[in-house]
Amino acid sequence: MLEILSDSYLCVTPYGAWRAVASAEDSVERRVLQAILREPVSPLLTLEAARLWTGEATDEPALEQLLQLQEHACLEAWSTPRAARLESLELSLPPLLATLSDAHQAVLADRMGFCLAVAGYPMDQGEALAALGADILSVADRQTIALSKLGDQLLDGWGNVDAAGISGLSFWPMHVGGIRLALAVRGRPRFNQQNFADLVWSLCVRYGQI
Repeated sequence: MLEILSDSYLCVTPYGAWRAVASAEDSVERRVLQAILREPVSPLLTLEAARLWTGEATDEPALEQLLQLQEHACLEAWSTPRAARLESLELSLPPLLATLSDAHQAVLADRMGFCLAVAGYPMDQGEALAALGADILSVADRQTIALSKLGDQLLDGWGNVDAAGISGLSFWPMHVGGIRLALAVRGRPRFNQQNFADLVWSLCVRYGQI
């Protein structure tokens, strides 16, 4: 029996948020995580909701899917619901972005290179990084077949590295609903924290139905 079944409100962990948006690949895992992230308030786990999220017709396989996500540290349960940050993205995103870099500098762009939010950069630099990040990830999108041949050599992000192989600037795709965003981070990324989950949650509430 799923441990988080009785009177629990489900929240997606920082790792679960990453799993939800890092790839555009269609999977039960991504569908479940993004369905929960589209809710502005953490949803109460019910059998009906479990079937709806997973697409399963009966309770047992639906709960099994959620149990696997719990075991993989993608989901956690709370006794009371939590709420996404529902203020405008222009206000909510910059403080969250600043915490995702050890240099407190990051930029979020749409696939056309429009700067959605910037932290720690002058606006002109933020706009330049937004355009650059969108172009880099567009190349990756166009070369999906070629890149798939790299197997385990292909990692999640793209970096601007020095001669020692150390990345000073990295670009990360974020697939939210049917759109792809580009996250640029200066220095070491810090995605394993609640602020990253909150950022993804806000984006899924805003764009997850597109």
